[in-house]
Amino acid sequence: MFVINDNKGFQITFDNGYTVSVQFGPGNYGSNYRASFDEYDKPQQATTVETALIGPDQGFVSYKGDDVQGYQNVNDVLELINFASKL
Repeated sequence: MFVINDNKGFQITFDNGYTVSVQFGPGNYGSNYRASFDEYDKPQQATTVETALIGPDQGFVSYKGDDVQGYQNVNDVLELINFASKL
């Protein structure tokens, strides 16, 4: 399942119940961290993003030693997606 989050990111939920969250709006730990919230309603672009792995019970799952991973690049996101899909 795919979900868009307020024009600032997305989530992918796999058949195994795990969800990968990729967020890149103002305040998220990525290249748009200091971006203006005035632009919040417009689709965002970023070079780095904030990711999180969410378990089937909807709780955060530690990945790379933390619940949330900041300043992740495209390859980091792909690595997390592949990891979550195999759990």
